[in-house]
Amino acid sequence: MGYENLIVVVLAAGMLLFGSKKLPDLFRSLDRAKSEYEKAKLEAQRELGRIQGPLDGGDTTRKSLEEISLKLDILNPESFSDEELTQSIQRIISAGSARQEGWLYSKSKKVFY
Repeated sequence: MGYENLIVVVLAAGMLLFGSKKLPDLFRSLDRAKSEYEKAKLEAQRELGRIQGPLDGGDTTRKSLEEISLKLDILNPESFSDEELTQSIQRIISAGSARQEGWLYSKSKKVFY
C-alpha cells in the first residue's frame, strides 16, 4: 500500500467520522495548530540564540586580547590566560606613559624594567 492509497483512506475515514461539513474546519484548526507550533519553534530558536550570544562572546574577547597583545609585541599571547593577558596589556599601556617619566623598555625581551 503506497502513500497515495493511505491518503485516500485517511480522507475517506475523515469524511465518515466528521462529515463533509466539519472536515474543512478540522483542517483549518490543524493548520492553525501547525502555525502556532512553527511560531513557538522560531521563538525558542531566537531565545536560544539570544542566550548563546553572550556565551560565544568569550571567543571574541579572547581574539581581541590576542590582537592587542600582538600589536604591543607580547610574545606568545596564546600561552597566557585571559586575566594574565589583560594585566600584561594594562601594564604595557600604563608603562607607556611611565616610559616618558624615565622607565626603560627592552624591545628584544619585550619586558619592562
